[in-house]
Amino acid sequence: MGRINQIEELVAGTLNDYSNLKLMVRGRPRYLDPQLNGGEVRFANKRGFAFTALTPDNRYPLAESAFVASNLITLQSRPNWYQIECLIRVGPDEQTGELHIIQDLVDATTIKTREPLVQNYVVSDTSEIINGVALVGIPGSFFAMTAAPYDKKILLIETWYKIVPGDSLLLSPTPEVLDSLAQYPMTRCHLIGTRVGSGIEPAVVYRYEVEIKTDSNLIPFPPKTGLRLYLSAKPMYQRGDFGVGDLKIDGNVGPCLLDAFYGGLLINQQTNTVLGIKTWDGFGHQLNASLTNNQEWQSIPSNYILLERPIRSDSFIFWQRIQGFFQLLKGGFFQAQLNSSGEFVMSSDLLVPKWGSDRQHGWVIPIISQAALRISVQFEPQERQYFDVPASTLFFIRPKLFVDPNKRPIDRIVIGMKGSPDSRVEMRTWEYDGSAVLSLSYYLLGAGATFGDDRWLAGGFCVKPLFYNLDVLKAKYSDGSSKYNAGYVYV
Repeated sequence: MGRINQIEELVAGTLNDYSNLKLMVRGRPRYLDPQLNGGEVRFANKRGFAFTALTPDNRYPLAESAFVASNLITLQSRPNWYQIECLIRVGPDEQTGELHIIQDLVDATTIKTREPLVQNYVVSDTSEIINGVALVGIPGSFFAMTAAPYDKKILLIETWYKIVPGDSLLLSPTPEVLDSLAQYPMTRCHLIGTRVGSGIEPAVVYRYEVEIKTDSNLIPFPPKTGLRLYLSAKPMYQRGDFGVGDLKIDGNVGPCLLDAFYGGLLINQQTNTVLGIKTWDGFGHQLNASLTNNQEWQSIPSNYILLERPIRSDSFIFWQRIQGFFQLLKGGFFQAQLNSSGEFVMSSDLLVPKWGSDRQHGWVIPIISQAALRISVQFEPQERQYFDVPASTLFFIRPKLFVDPNKRPIDRIVIGMKGSPDSRVEMRTWEYDGSAVLSLSYYLLGAGATFGDDRWLAGGFCVKPLFYNLDVLKAKYSDGSSKYNAGYVYV
């Protein structure tokens, strides 16, 4: 508990004399989008109160028995995305039964299939089997072709709904043979434009350039303009996409982890959830587009590390001191004091999780030194970087995190200073050397099979700071409107 007491005393020292503080550590802070507010839900309904549940609203039981050779099916109720030309499955569950195309919507709960049923589906109070209709896919088509050969897996498609990486397409050279449709996930989805819908289409039809994932690294067949395809009906929640980002990341949050704060399904098996983001700078420019071949959304893993952020000066008071001494000035700046040998060394300890080095990052560090000195910054296991700082001058150094061809992660940051004995050095906030991420939009996609009574739980998107600072430690427990969920800190 020595380290906890040290942090508690340090934070308490920044408060007014009449204030008291008790630190109770309960985990890393979480900057939340509380309860999925302000976004769009696709093929699902929002349920729940304190903890939001998304119900995949895509399977409904029959209200009346449906018999062989008939093409009329009456449901107990029907969501608005059961539309003409949709692909459905009739049967006791989502894996067995007949595939059909909706030809017409007779009334609020009755649908007409293009082909007649091939067997009976009985509704009975005594039967344990509950027959129903499951939504499988929403219609789309190829609106243009990419140049042959088709080895780039690039498709130009139209869809009735917005799509994201992780969504799947049902494709076949003969889509009229429903059993021939195969599912292909999309790894890139770039919105090219829209057009006005006509006939049975919705008011707006979206046009995308997409890249699909195949085992052979080839498009499975030469597509043709106008050929039918289907967007797999998976539940999704999307927040933002307004051109300048939607969730602002506060300035006191430095490099951080991005994650969704969600639970799995309460009913049936766990399902895979795909996360994705768009990142924006302070001028409304989308930053991740240049990293992902201009794709609209970037799919990310859980606890995705976002480094395009400044590192606050008061973060360093929580790092490990190895040689020398330090203090926090009233202006909020970190000041190191070299020891009698003219040395100061500190480190961030082990970084958890480790930082990736798949592309170059850098920071600009303002330094004011009482005497001339040499500073070294090392992102271990990369080489040390040396900077010579003059005396009594505001000087800027620019350490960089380089791309490692061996893909070795960064597990520690070490800062060393060598100069005049007992001299002092002021190190201010590390500003990101480039466009810093100030806001983001995000989505959560239920990419697994989710139907009927499944409950997909989610509280929102999280931003978890990698480094503590005073503002983070003084934050209060999130009550649904405050910005952090850091455990209890009483002030």
